[in-house]
Amino acid sequence: MKALVKKRIALLAALLVVFGMVLGTIPTFAAEAKQDPQQEVLQKNNKTATKLDDKLTTKVSLSFPGKEDVLAHDVVFVLDKSGMSDQERISAMAKNFLSEIKNQAAEKGLNIKVGVVSFSGRANAKQPLTDIVTGYDAINSKLGRSWGRGTNLHAGLLCAKEMLDNDKAVSAKNKHIVLITDGATYLYCHDKAEGDKKAYEIPYSRSFGNPTKQTDPTTNKPYKNGNDKQGGIWEYQSREYNLANNWKKFAGTDVNFILSYAMGGAWPWRLEDPANKDKPKPSIQYLGEYLDYYRQQEKDTSANWSQYEYKYWGGEKKITPINVNAPANIDIAFIKADDVFQEMVKTGYQMNVYYQNKADFNGSLFLKYLARNSNNGELNTDFAKLEKEVLEKVAAGSTVVDYIGKDFDFVNDSKEMSLKAGNDTLRAEKIEDTTIGADDAHYGFGKKADNTYRFELIYKKTDAADSNKEKLILKINETVYPKTSVTLNYKEKLVNVPTAAGTHVFNTNESATLHPVDANGKAGDASTFPIPQVEYVVEIPNPPAPTPTPTPKPEPNPVPTTTKKKTTVPKTGDYSTAAAMGIFSVAAVMLAAWGLNKVGRKQMH
Repeated sequence: MKALVKKRIALLAALLVVFGMVLGTIPTFAAEAKQDPQQEVLQKNNKTATKLDDKLTTKVSLSFPGKEDVLAHDVVFVLDKSGMSDQERISAMAKNFLSEIKNQAAEKGLNIKVGVVSFSGRANAKQPLTDIVTGYDAINSKLGRSWGRGTNLHAGLLCAKEMLDNDKAVSAKNKHIVLITDGATYLYCHDKAEGDKKAYEIPYSRSFGNPTKQTDPTTNKPYKNGNDKQGGIWEYQSREYNLANNWKKFAGTDVNFILSYAMGGAWPWRLEDPANKDKPKPSIQYLGEYLDYYRQQEKDTSANWSQYEYKYWGGEKKITPINVNAPANIDIAFIKADDVFQEMVKTGYQMNVYYQNKADFNGSLFLKYLARNSNNGELNTDFAKLEKEVLEKVAAGSTVVDYIGKDFDFVNDSKEMSLKAGNDTLRAEKIEDTTIGADDAHYGFGKKADNTYRFELIYKKTDAADSNKEKLILKINETVYPKTSVTLNYKEKLVNVPTAAGTHVFNTNESATLHPVDANGKAGDASTFPIPQVEYVVEIPNPPAPTPTPTPKPEPNPVPTTTKKKTTVPKTGDYSTAAAMGIFSVAAVMLAAWGLNKVGRKQMH
């Protein structure tokens, strides 16, 4: 029976040991089962630091690019739906572009929203800004062709601007306008809403009426040329065909100051004739001069030309007197559209203008005039550039600049740093660089066949060109994406160690900033990282032991005292040990009793 009791006690003790081991290993199992965060789309630029170790070092991890930071994009298509604009070819390219950015956004974790605005006489937000991946079908269906009547580019731009302005989460430089039009605009809007209608829902025009029913003040007879243009695109002809055109010349030329010449559609000499190669040619310079003149005429309060405008649909038609200083409807439409376009350029929006037309009015020069400050007066011909801007925002040439905290030193050791790009963990290799200081360093990550590196890290102990600050410069030599984000790991050591008692909190760095450059070589808006902090605790010292009380001197005739046996007082540790031993003793007795009871009962049976 004794043997059986011992066997049971040993078995129970072994089970307790195994149970304790299992409890100790559960956190480890949970940590190993955790999914690699790099497999997920990085939502925002991030920077973290571990607790200080016994060597006063912390491991810093810097991750980018975040889906919600530099890589968030808005694209708004502004489509001319008038009967004069034929954008079938461009529309096909736009749909191909849409398909490509949808596929890339899904694959690489990009944050791209697309909206669609169409305009004819008025503008309509056919599709609000919508995620390209989840809303692709809805967006694609809105790029179809549907014809309207009248053209109001001003309305289309107002509506598109409102859509982009309302998205506060996206950087201005990451907002794109894709304008597809023939440039033949002759309607315009007011700047403010009227009642329950938005400004871009109410078109206005002007008309010179029927010239043959107006009196020419120079002859006191009716004008001879033209008919009622009904506030349409050819209204300016009533002015040109009935007044002397030599009343004013374009600066430095002998070219008459009329819209036909400003638009380059009826130049006074054959441009292809070699004899005219040194003569002035149509350009946005002359169109700008023309529009600036009528801009000033519109501001002439004494003439008050705006009194002759009327609502194009449902308004009472008013007749503008035929006068060289009277702005035609097309003049105001051009001026108003340009005002909004340049306002968006100034805000930082990326403007893309596409022209395709089969009509007899060539508005391409006006569209080039619009693009004078955004694309050097050139029109877009394909979507390759825009695709790079949207899909490759953090490309080769981008950098991260990280200023080390004033209380820390960078641990300049290749063994203490690494870089992870997607699933690739890249070790640091030192690069010999004679252009840096003795205390500086140059490292490469991911060496390629041509002996260049995917990433490079330059350490400056004291950068004389930057206020002698200690900093890191990470050079990015390839396009990076949120779904294959980059994490740079390195160590810092606390050097300004406090001695005052208490908990001290330190910033591990002063700042860290991503400076993106897209695949077209165009710099984007800088994006900052959070600043992690670490703590250092200085323990409060124990108070000094109290001064012992002096032993009193014996009295001359001491009173006899009873002597008692000295009792040993256990120390605090003895109590703990005794308590533990007591617990184990009780447990042992209980185990033994349980075992004997079981054995006894078994024997009784």
